[in-house]
Amino acid sequence: RQSAMAAEKKRTILGQDPDVLLALWANVLSWLVSTFVPSFLPRLLPPACSEEEVEDSSAAAADHDSRGGRRRTRCVSIGRPGGSEQLRIVRLKQGVATVGYNLKELFCAPPYTPPLEGSAASSSGEVIPPDCVVLRNDAFSVNYADCCIRWGLYESAKRFVGYPIVPGFDVSGAVERVGSDVTDLKEGDDAFGCTLFGAYSSRVVVPSLQLRRRPRGLSAERGAALPAVSLTALHALSLAGHYPPPPGA
Repeated sequence: RQSAMAAEKKRTILGQDPDVLLALWANVLSWLVSTFVPSFLPRLLPPACSEEEVEDSSAAAADHDSRGGRRRTRCVSIGRPGGSEQLRIVRLKQGVATVGYNLKELFCAPPYTPPLEGSAASSSGEVIPPDCVVLRNDAFSVNYADCCIRWGLYESAKRFVGYPIVPGFDVSGAVERVGSDVTDLKEGDDAFGCTLFGAYSSRVVVPSLQLRRRPRGLSAERGAALPAVSLTALHALSLAGHYPPPPGA
Protein backbone atom coordinates (compact mmCIF):
# COMPACT_ATOMS: atom_id res chain seq x y z
CA ARG A 1 0.00 0.00 0.00
CA GLN A 2 2.82 2.40 0.86
CA SER A 3 4.52 1.74 -2.49
CA ALA A 4 1.24 2.43 -4.30
CA MET A 5 0.86 5.71 -2.41
CA ALA A 6 4.43 6.66 -3.24
CA ALA A 7 3.83 5.89 -6.92
CA GLU A 8 0.70 8.01 -6.84
CA LYS A 9 2.63 10.92 -5.36
CA LYS A 10 5.27 10.67 -8.09
CA ARG A 11 2.77 10.68 -10.97
CA THR A 12 3.37 13.93 -12.83
CA ILE A 13 3.21 15.38 -16.32
CA LEU A 14 6.30 17.36 -17.30
CA GLY A 15 7.11 17.48 -13.59
CA GLN A 16 3.77 19.05 -12.71
CA ASP A 17 0.68 17.85 -10.87
CA PRO A 18 -1.89 16.82 -13.54
CA ASP A 19 -4.68 18.55 -11.59
CA VAL A 20 -2.74 21.84 -11.71
CA LEU A 21 -2.23 21.48 -15.46
CA LEU A 22 -5.93 20.76 -16.00
CA ALA A 23 -6.89 23.78 -13.88
CA LEU A 24 -4.45 25.95 -15.83
CA TRP A 25 -5.93 24.78 -19.12
CA ALA A 26 -9.48 25.41 -17.88
CA ASN A 27 -8.62 28.99 -16.97
CA VAL A 28 -6.78 29.63 -20.25
CA LEU A 29 -9.76 28.22 -22.15
CA SER A 30 -12.11 30.46 -20.20
CA TRP A 31 -10.00 33.52 -21.05
CA LEU A 32 -9.86 32.60 -24.73
CA VAL A 33 -13.61 32.05 -24.97
CA SER A 34 -14.54 35.17 -22.97
CA THR A 35 -12.16 37.30 -25.05
CA PHE A 36 -12.88 36.07 -28.55
CA VAL A 37 -16.24 34.21 -28.53
CA PRO A 38 -18.07 35.24 -25.33
CA SER A 39 -21.35 33.86 -26.66
CA PHE A 40 -19.84 30.38 -26.19
CA LEU A 41 -19.26 30.85 -22.43
CA PRO A 42 -22.44 28.95 -21.42
CA ARG A 43 -20.99 25.89 -23.16
CA LEU A 44 -18.20 25.79 -20.58
CA LEU A 45 -20.70 25.20 -17.76
CA PRO A 46 -21.27 21.63 -16.55
CA PRO A 47 -24.81 20.22 -16.30
CA ALA A 48 -26.71 21.01 -13.11
CA CYS A 49 -26.52 18.31 -10.45
CA SER A 50 -29.59 16.56 -9.04
CA GLU A 51 -30.01 18.93 -6.06
CA GLU A 52 -30.13 22.05 -8.23
CA GLU A 53 -33.13 23.50 -10.05
CA VAL A 54 -33.42 25.91 -12.93
CA GLU A 55 -35.06 29.07 -11.58
CA ASP A 56 -37.53 31.14 -13.59
CA SER A 57 -38.98 34.53 -12.67
CA SER A 58 -42.40 33.21 -11.63
CA ALA A 59 -40.85 30.61 -9.33
CA ALA A 60 -38.56 33.21 -7.79
CA ALA A 61 -41.50 35.54 -7.04
CA ALA A 62 -43.42 32.77 -5.28
CA ASP A 63 -40.43 31.57 -3.29
CA HIS A 64 -40.77 33.90 -0.29
CA ASP A 65 -42.31 33.22 3.09
CA SER A 66 -44.33 35.65 5.20
CA ARG A 67 -41.16 37.15 6.71
CA GLY A 68 -39.65 37.90 3.31
CA GLY A 69 -37.11 35.08 3.50
CA ARG A 70 -36.69 32.51 0.78
CA ARG A 71 -38.22 29.09 1.33
CA ARG A 72 -35.65 27.42 -0.86
CA THR A 73 -31.91 27.72 -0.47
CA ARG A 74 -30.03 29.74 -3.05
CA CYS A 75 -26.27 29.45 -3.31
CA VAL A 76 -23.25 30.08 -5.49
CA SER A 77 -22.09 26.85 -7.09
CA ILE A 78 -18.79 26.24 -8.90
CA GLY A 79 -19.25 23.33 -11.29
CA ARG A 80 -15.63 22.95 -12.39
CA PRO A 81 -12.38 24.97 -12.41
CA GLY A 82 -12.33 27.94 -14.76
CA GLY A 83 -13.17 31.59 -15.09
CA SER A 84 -15.84 33.73 -13.49
CA GLU A 85 -18.50 32.10 -15.67
CA GLN A 86 -18.26 29.09 -13.35
CA LEU A 87 -19.79 31.13 -10.50
CA ARG A 88 -23.48 30.28 -10.86
CA ILE A 89 -26.33 31.32 -8.56
CA VAL A 90 -28.58 28.27 -8.28
CA ARG A 91 -31.76 27.43 -6.41
CA LEU A 92 -31.74 24.11 -4.57
CA LYS A 93 -34.64 21.71 -4.36
CA GLN A 94 -37.11 21.97 -1.50
CA GLY A 95 -35.52 21.26 1.88
CA VAL A 96 -31.90 21.11 0.63
CA ALA A 97 -29.18 23.24 2.26
CA THR A 98 -25.41 23.46 1.94
CA VAL A 99 -23.00 21.72 4.30
CA GLY A 100 -19.29 21.68 5.15
CA TYR A 101 -17.00 18.73 4.55
CA ASN A 102 -16.46 17.98 8.25
CA LEU A 103 -19.98 16.50 8.35
CA LYS A 104 -19.20 14.04 5.55
CA GLU A 105 -18.88 10.99 7.82
CA LEU A 106 -21.61 11.85 10.33
CA PHE A 107 -24.28 13.25 8.02
CA CYS A 108 -23.79 13.61 4.27
CA ALA A 109 -21.23 14.40 1.59
CA PRO A 110 -20.83 18.08 0.65
CA PRO A 111 -21.81 20.41 -0.87
CA TYR A 112 -25.55 19.68 -0.46
CA THR A 113 -27.70 17.99 2.15
CA PRO A 114 -30.59 15.67 1.35
CA PRO A 115 -34.06 17.19 1.94
CA LEU A 116 -34.23 18.04 5.63
CA GLU A 117 -36.94 17.11 8.07
CA GLY A 118 -39.99 19.33 7.82
CA SER A 119 -39.63 20.18 4.12
CA ALA A 120 -42.46 19.67 1.67
CA ALA A 121 -40.20 17.49 -0.47
CA SER A 122 -40.40 14.55 1.91
CA SER A 123 -42.85 13.17 4.44
CA SER A 124 -40.02 12.63 6.91
CA GLY A 125 -36.71 14.04 5.61
CA GLU A 126 -33.28 13.82 7.17
CA VAL A 127 -32.88 14.92 10.79
CA ILE A 128 -29.89 17.20 11.21
CA PRO A 129 -27.07 15.89 13.46
CA PRO A 130 -27.81 16.50 17.17
CA ASP A 131 -24.89 18.93 17.59
CA CYS A 132 -25.74 21.03 14.50
CA VAL A 133 -27.98 23.92 13.57
CA VAL A 134 -29.57 25.13 10.36
CA LEU A 135 -28.47 28.73 9.88
CA ARG A 136 -30.45 31.07 7.65
CA ASN A 137 -27.45 32.91 6.30
CA ASP A 138 -27.66 36.66 5.78
CA ALA A 139 -24.02 37.43 4.93
CA PHE A 140 -20.76 35.74 3.99
CA SER A 141 -17.27 37.02 3.29
CA VAL A 142 -15.17 36.73 0.14
CA ASN A 143 -11.60 35.53 0.71
CA TYR A 144 -8.65 34.94 -1.59
CA ALA A 145 -9.05 31.20 -0.97
CA ASP A 146 -12.44 31.36 -2.73
CA CYS A 147 -10.72 32.61 -5.89
CA CYS A 148 -8.28 29.71 -5.65
CA ILE A 149 -11.22 27.29 -5.38
CA ARG A 150 -12.71 28.66 -8.59
CA TRP A 151 -9.33 28.45 -10.32
CA GLY A 152 -9.06 24.80 -9.23
CA LEU A 153 -5.91 25.40 -7.18
CA TYR A 154 -7.14 25.05 -3.58
CA GLU A 155 -5.88 21.70 -2.35
CA SER A 156 -8.32 21.04 0.51
CA ALA A 157 -11.29 21.89 -1.73
CA LYS A 158 -10.15 19.28 -4.26
CA ARG A 159 -9.32 16.70 -1.61
CA PHE A 160 -12.35 16.96 0.68
CA VAL A 161 -15.16 18.18 -1.60
CA GLY A 162 -14.37 18.16 -5.32
CA TYR A 163 -16.76 19.69 -7.83
CA PRO A 164 -19.41 21.00 -7.75
CA ILE A 165 -18.50 23.00 -4.67
CA VAL A 166 -20.10 25.90 -2.80
CA PRO A 167 -17.21 28.10 -1.63
CA GLY A 168 -16.89 30.23 1.47
CA PHE A 169 -16.05 29.89 5.16
CA ASP A 170 -17.67 32.79 7.04
CA VAL A 171 -21.39 32.83 7.86
CA SER A 172 -23.65 35.21 9.75
CA GLY A 173 -27.41 35.02 10.14
CA ALA A 174 -30.24 33.64 12.27
CA VAL A 175 -30.63 30.15 13.68
CA GLU A 176 -33.55 28.46 11.93
CA ARG A 177 -33.42 25.01 13.55
CA VAL A 178 -31.33 23.35 16.28
CA GLY A 179 -30.25 19.75 16.82
CA SER A 180 -31.37 17.82 19.87
CA ASP A 181 -28.07 18.27 21.75
CA VAL A 182 -27.59 22.00 21.11
CA THR A 183 -27.94 24.05 24.30
CA ASP A 184 -25.98 27.24 23.60
CA LEU A 185 -28.16 28.41 20.70
CA LYS A 186 -31.90 28.46 20.06
CA GLU A 187 -34.18 29.19 17.13
CA GLY A 188 -34.16 32.87 16.27
CA ASP A 189 -30.73 33.63 17.75
CA ASP A 190 -28.43 35.81 15.68
CA ALA A 191 -25.18 33.89 15.21
CA PHE A 192 -21.93 34.07 13.28
CA GLY A 193 -19.03 31.71 12.72
CA CYS A 194 -17.49 29.49 10.09
CA THR A 195 -18.21 26.44 7.98
CA LEU A 196 -15.72 24.28 6.09
CA PHE A 197 -16.97 25.39 2.65
CA GLY A 198 -20.63 26.03 1.82
CA ALA A 199 -20.92 29.62 3.08
CA TYR A 200 -22.01 31.21 -0.23
CA SER A 201 -25.53 30.11 0.58
CA SER A 202 -28.76 31.33 2.13
CA ARG A 203 -29.10 28.22 4.34
CA VAL A 204 -26.25 26.18 5.87
CA VAL A 205 -26.07 23.17 8.20
CA VAL A 206 -23.17 23.79 10.57
CA PRO A 207 -21.99 22.37 13.95
CA SER A 208 -22.97 24.68 16.81
CA LEU A 209 -19.35 24.52 18.04
CA GLN A 210 -18.39 26.59 15.01
CA LEU A 211 -20.90 29.36 15.81
CA ARG A 212 -21.22 32.08 18.43
CA ARG A 213 -24.09 34.40 19.30
CA ARG A 214 -23.70 37.68 17.46
CA PRO A 215 -23.45 40.56 19.93
CA ARG A 216 -26.13 43.22 19.76
CA GLY A 217 -24.85 46.07 17.63
CA LEU A 218 -22.70 43.86 15.42
CA SER A 219 -24.27 43.70 11.97
CA ALA A 220 -24.54 40.47 10.00
CA GLU A 221 -22.10 41.86 7.43
CA ARG A 222 -19.47 42.72 10.04
CA GLY A 223 -20.00 39.40 11.75
CA ALA A 224 -19.27 37.60 8.50
CA ALA A 225 -16.04 39.58 8.10
CA LEU A 226 -14.51 38.28 11.34
CA PRO A 227 -14.08 34.48 11.61
CA ALA A 228 -11.69 33.42 8.82
CA VAL A 229 -9.29 36.34 9.16
CA SER A 230 -9.21 36.22 12.98
CA LEU A 231 -8.72 32.43 13.06
CA THR A 232 -5.96 32.77 10.45
CA ALA A 233 -4.23 35.34 12.64
CA LEU A 234 -4.54 33.09 15.71
CA HIS A 235 -3.12 30.17 13.72
CA ALA A 236 -0.15 32.30 12.69
CA LEU A 237 0.45 33.24 16.33
CA SER A 238 0.21 29.55 17.26
CA LEU A 239 2.81 28.59 14.65
CA ALA A 240 5.08 31.28 16.06
CA GLY A 241 4.64 29.90 19.58
CA HIS A 242 2.69 32.89 20.92
CA TYR A 243 -0.79 31.35 21.17
CA PRO A 244 -2.16 30.18 23.47
CA PRO A 245 -0.08 32.35 25.79
CA PRO A 246 2.14 30.46 28.26
CA PRO A 247 0.96 30.21 31.88
CA GLY A 248 1.68 33.39 33.80
CA ALA A 249 2.09 35.52 30.69
